[in-house]
Amino acid sequence: MYLERIQQALQDERLDGWLFYDFRQSNPLAYRVLALSTDDLYTRRWFYFVPAQGIPTALISAVEKHLLRSLPGSRLLFRTWREMQLHLQTMLPPGTRIAMEYSPMNAIPYMSRVDAGTVELVRSLGVEVVSSANIAQRFVAQLSSEQLESHREAGRRLIAAKDILFAQLGDDLYNQITLSEYQVQQRFLDLVQQAGLVMKDLPLVAVNANSGNPHYEPTSQKHSPIQRGDLVLFDFWAHLPQHGAVFADYTWMAFAGTRDEIPTHQREVFEIVRRARDTGITYVRERLAEGMRVEGRQVDDVVRTLIEDAGYGDCFIHRTGHSITQVDHGDGANLDNFETQDTRVLLPNTCCSVEPGIYLPAFGIRSEVNMLLLERDVEVTGVPVQEEITALLT
Repeated sequence: MYLERIQQALQDERLDGWLFYDFRQSNPLAYRVLALSTDDLYTRRWFYFVPAQGIPTALISAVEKHLLRSLPGSRLLFRTWREMQLHLQTMLPPGTRIAMEYSPMNAIPYMSRVDAGTVELVRSLGVEVVSSANIAQRFVAQLSSEQLESHREAGRRLIAAKDILFAQLGDDLYNQITLSEYQVQQRFLDLVQQAGLVMKDLPLVAVNANSGNPHYEPTSQKHSPIQRGDLVLFDFWAHLPQHGAVFADYTWMAFAGTRDEIPTHQREVFEIVRRARDTGITYVRERLAEGMRVEGRQVDDVVRTLIEDAGYGDCFIHRTGHSITQVDHGDGANLDNFETQDTRVLLPNTCCSVEPGIYLPAFGIRSEVNMLLLERDVEVTGVPVQEEITALLT
C-alpha cells in the first residue's frame, strides 16, 4: 500500500487520519487505495486507521483474524460489538478530524461508501468525520506518465478509425448502399479492433431522433436505417490492451449528405455545443495557469450557463463530463453540478471527458473530447477536435 503517500496526503489536507471501513466489500475504494485483494472472503466488519503520522492500526473480527495481513501496523481483534467500539475509542481520540468514504448530503454518491450508522458511531466518539473524496483521487484517479501516454495513443487510434469509417460511409452513400445503425455499429467495432484497441462495449450510433436519447444503443433487433439527409451521432471509447491502460472516449456528429445540405438548425445547435465545450476547457486552462484550484462543479456551471443563455438549458440533461481512468467512468472528479454536486478538485495527471449536449425531439447534438489535467495547463485529446458537423459527402 501507499503508506507514505497516504500520510503525506493527510498532512496536505490537515487531517489527523483516514479511517477505512468495510463490510462485505461494500467499500471498493478502500480496497483500491489499500491495494487489497478482493479474492478473500470478507464476512465481518473491519477498520483500518492510518494516522497522519505514526503507525496504522487494523481492527478485525476474531473470526477473520487472517485478513489485512498485507497491511503495515498493529492489529486489534474484537469478538463482540462492545469490544469493537472500545477498540475504536482507543484508535480515535476525541477531537481528531478524520477522513472516511462519506459524502455530506450524499452530494457525491460515488464516494458515499460508508453507511450512515457507521458514521454516527465514529462521530459518537467525539471525532469529526469529513469526506475522503479529494484525497482518494490521488490513489484512484491520478495517472502515471505511462498511463497518460496510453490514453493519448488510444485517442490517436480511435480518431483514425473514425476517419476510416466516415470515408467508407461517404463511399456507401455515394453508391446508394443500404446502411443501418446496427450495421455501422458493427463495422465501427471491427475497425477499432483492427486498430489494436480493446472496446468492451459497443459504440453508440444514433440517427435523427435516436440521437436525442443520450444513451440510445442500436441492436440487431432494434435499429433504424441511415439514409441521405440524416444526422448521425457516434459515441466511441476504447483502450490499449496493456495492463493499466487508460480509456479514450469521444463523440462526433456526422451528416449523411453534403455540407451545404446540413439544415441550419442543426448547424446552429452544434455551434452552441461547440462553444460550450471550448468555453469549459478555456476556463480550466486559465484558472490552472493562475495556480488556482478548479472544482468539477465549477466547470459544469460555466458550460451549462452558456447553453442556458442560448435558450437550451432544459435540453442539456446530463453532466458536462466524467472522470476517465482504466475504466471509462472513473472515480475521479466529474464535471458535474447538475446530476451531483461534485466539489472535488481537478488534480494534475487526471483525465476527464468534456461533452456538453443538446437533445431535441427531432435530433440531438453532443461533442465530446477528453482533457488531461496537467500542473498548470490542460491537454485536449481526440484531435483535431470537431469544429462543425462532418459532411460524409463532398
